[in-house]
Amino acid sequence: MFELPNLSISISIFLIVFGAYMLFYILYSLFNIYHLVKYGIYGFGLYVIVTVFTCGTILLVGGSFFLLAEYDWTTPITLEGASEYYNEDLFPAL
Repeated sequence: MFELPNLSISISIFLIVFGAYMLFYILYSLFNIYHLVKYGIYGFGLYVIVTVFTCGTILLVGGSFFLLAEYDWTTPITLEGASEYYNEDLFPAL
C-alpha cells in the first residue's frame, strides 16, 4: 500500500538540477567568449574583459564545488521529517 508520509527522495536530485544549470552556464559562457573574441573590438581591453570573466567563472564554479563537496548527497528527505518544521507556530489557524 502506498503511503505518502513514507515517500522519500534523495537530495542528490537538487545536485543534478544544479549540475544541469552549471552546464548550461558554462556552455553559454563559451558561446559569449567566442563572440567577444570573434566580433569584439580588437585590443588589450578585450583580452582583459575575457580574462576577468573567465577568472570569475572559474572562481564561482570552483567555490561552489568545494562548498558542496562536503555534504552527504545520498541523504533522503522524507515528507514525515520535513513536516516537523511546519507546525502551528509557522502556519497559525485563522
